Amino acid sequence: MRRIPAGEWRAEVDALEAEGYAYLDFLTAIDRGAEIEVVAHLVDPDNARHLLVGSVIEAAHPRIDSLTPVFSGADWHEREAAEMFGIAFVGHPDLRPLLLRTTLGSPPLRKSVVLAARVAVEWPGAAEPVVREDGRRAGNPSRRRQRPPGAPDDWLEPGP
Repeated sequence: MRRIPAGEWRAEVDALEAEGYAYLDFLTAIDRGAEIEVVAHLVDPDNARHLLVGSVIEAAHPRIDSLTPVFSGADWHEREAAEMFGIAFVGHPDLRPLLLRTTLGSPPLRKSVVLAARVAVEWPGAAEPVVREDGRRAGNPSRRRQRPPGAPDDWLEPGP
């Protein structure tokens, strides 16, 4: 994977397009906590080459240049990343939401967003269930309830 500084994202991808990487296969984002990584897969169909490029931006103020002037196919991918991760793609012609009815609230794929379903369904805990000699599972009374990933402590009610 080729790492590109955020300030050089558009210019570097533009140069790669001039080198023959004429097709944007996909663009997505990865929430890494304090940072968000924007990743794109470029393809050179004439020479059967492909390249994964990525750039890291601050999660507190996620902004990066849009690739739509270079690849028109980036439009949909950037709209999805903007909606799901809250990234502002500077220069994008239309960042209307694709899936959600409103953009109010936190972007749903950010790690800082608590998913209510994680709290509503009991999380089994860290221990694996006990398996009897006949291969059937037996209950494990010593298992303690564990906090679900992504759920703050104050969301849990004390268990029995």
